[in-house]
Amino acid sequence: MAFDDDVNTWAQSALDKYNGQYSASDINMNACTYLYDIRDQGNTDLALAAASHYLHCRYMASLSFSFGATVAAIASLGYDGVLKAIDTLVKKYCSFDLYSHYGMQPTSTFSPFILAWDFQGLTDGCLDFVTCWGNTTLTSSAHCYAGMFLLNLAGANILSMSV
Repeated sequence: MAFDDDVNTWAQSALDKYNGQYSASDINMNACTYLYDIRDQGNTDLALAAASHYLHCRYMASLSFSFGATVAAIASLGYDGVLKAIDTLVKKYCSFDLYSHYGMQPTSTFSPFILAWDFQGLTDGCLDFVTCWGNTTLTSSAHCYAGMFLLNLAGANILSMSV
């Protein structure tokens, strides 16, 4: 669970910078942008990448509930799932990036745990949409149980995959 603790620490520290000042979707967006800025400075910590993806998905779901969650789920499975798995193999065997990226940080490698945190962000974002009104205070999930459950429910039993 050390990885979950690290993801939670990154996400919560970013949320705390904006808690109480904005609505839920604005807090999620600002916190996500804050973590992307840290990544752009060259930080390649996988837990930081998971936290930024978690907050990005949480933002999408908190902004437009089921529509945002559906779009983000498809994007997560496509980007953090299929494309990242292929890109990781290309990097490993061909030593180049499959696709371009923004900022200075390299793209993170495929990790089923990042994908699980994406789905946890979708779950938490839907809860934000329904339960958080006005200037609010958000907390990061301590573990991504819902994310792993949703991945297994979707038949994406990739937690045993290694690239």
